[in-house]
Amino acid sequence: MESNTTVEVKIDQDRWVVQIKEDLQTNGEEEEEKESCVSVFGVPKELLVVKPEAYVPQCVSIGPYHQWRSDLSEMERYKVAAARRFQKRIAGDFRFESVVSEMKKHERQIRGCYHKFLDYTEEALAWLMALDASFVLECLQFYVKQADQASSHVSSDVKQLGRVLDPYGRSATHNAIMRDLSMLENQIPLFLLQKLLEMQLVSQDKAEERLYNLLSLACDELSPFMFKMPESSRLSIKERAHILEVLYYSIVPAAALDDASSKEVKEEKEALPDTTYVEEALKEGWKAVSSLNIGPVRRLTALPRRLFKLKAVKFLMKLPVRLISILGNLPILRAFKEPLTILFGSSATEKDEKDGDEGSSSVETPPTRDELTIPSVSDLYSAGVKFLPADGDLTTIRFDPTTATLYLPKVKLDANSEVILRNLVAFEASAAPGDLIFTRYTDFMNGMIDKDEDVRLLVKSKIIYNHLANEGKVASLWNGMGKCVKLTKVKYLDQVIADVNKHYNRTWSVAVMEYMNKYIFGSWQCLTFLATAILLILTCLQAFCSVYDCQSWWTDTKFLQG
Repeated sequence: MESNTTVEVKIDQDRWVVQIKEDLQTNGEEEEEKESCVSVFGVPKELLVVKPEAYVPQCVSIGPYHQWRSDLSEMERYKVAAARRFQKRIAGDFRFESVVSEMKKHERQIRGCYHKFLDYTEEALAWLMALDASFVLECLQFYVKQADQASSHVSSDVKQLGRVLDPYGRSATHNAIMRDLSMLENQIPLFLLQKLLEMQLVSQDKAEERLYNLLSLACDELSPFMFKMPESSRLSIKERAHILEVLYYSIVPAAALDDASSKEVKEEKEALPDTTYVEEALKEGWKAVSSLNIGPVRRLTALPRRLFKLKAVKFLMKLPVRLISILGNLPILRAFKEPLTILFGSSATEKDEKDGDEGSSSVETPPTRDELTIPSVSDLYSAGVKFLPADGDLTTIRFDPTTATLYLPKVKLDANSEVILRNLVAFEASAAPGDLIFTRYTDFMNGMIDKDEDVRLLVKSKIIYNHLANEGKVASLWNGMGKCVKLTKVKYLDQVIADVNKHYNRTWSVAVMEYMNKYIFGSWQCLTFLATAILLILTCLQAFCSVYDCQSWWTDTKFLQG
């Protein structure tokens, strides 16, 4: 499988040594800082083996990782055509070699962006980046043209782009190209695009604004989610390394996550009423009453302390837990111990021991599959949970227990969605500095979507906009994602899962069915006990009827009733 998805390039060992020597001779903090910013990684093997075609370009190679693949060589002539048109757009006697010379000035910075060693000469790397940058820039123009067809400059580019990328007038070719441009291993640094725009617009500010507009519109189109890129993410585009990173932070903005965390704390504080003044007033009033040296008052204030000291009261307070712990050890009643414990609550001793165990372990353990258990959409719907679209990014996912409503972001799924989702997960696993939020979201959706009915309910709730063949394709997409992501913890999403499970388990119909399935239908001990009891009753009835005439008694009974 690897031979079909990776390119074996023989490394020139002598040139490799020369390259290392040149790198060691480089001084300067600025150059070292630029070289250390690795942003284009290889896809982790545990993801690649599951579905390699989702991470390996199928139409066009961008960047050095897949450049020499023979099955992608057909697109090279389109890159040359894009470079020729870029050359014509520059006023004066401009030659494309000027772009190549500009790329050579940034050779070390370009090499520093890639995690793998690039076995390219300076000349070859510069030409590769110049051609790919002009091609990517023209592909991004497509979205500006859609947004502003009135511009004469844009309209001219639309015709050129349509003829080169899709001579038959179909959009499938362009969609396939943009799908490949969203892959982790198919990226080039964004500062190269800005260099080309500076040559074209002769202004750094105009080039930044132009690149900003191109990436904003492209990410709005490429993103599977239907919320617009937050303004904070738009302003930080110039800090991003490549297109996939811009797309990722448009979906999972770091600033929005911090705001959501602080909002959670604020909402929790506001949800709890401020009882400080009431408590203080009651304490002062109780002290005033207790200080009165009157016989009835003294007896009244001492009554609660005397009651709680009585052994009978202590026994009654602990009786349910005591009964559970004693009767639960009997072989027949052992199966009923867990549901009764859930009903009456665990003892304070058990809770303290549990808290002590948790406090003694300072190392945060990775989550297990059991911790990710969440009912399916259809099960939640049957338990009265409503689904509504959230107005925002992934940080707006929440569950409202008062109205039993789960808010989820709107997502549109088409032929490119799975590739984009998988590469976002791969980027997050390789480069994300904090929690794996997007990975946790995919696992969250995988847990809730099991069958076609689950997808149908989310489509009805206007959370999923399905452009695939059927609901089964959508279910397979999310279930396939769950097989290739590593488990992680994200505080606010874990809290949503916990709240949903808590509400679901509190529903009486769910509790009864869960009890029946687990302790009756799913327990062979209980079924054996019931079968034995029924057999014993039938044996006794047979023995009784052998002594007494049951048939005549039944006839007389029917006669009396008649």
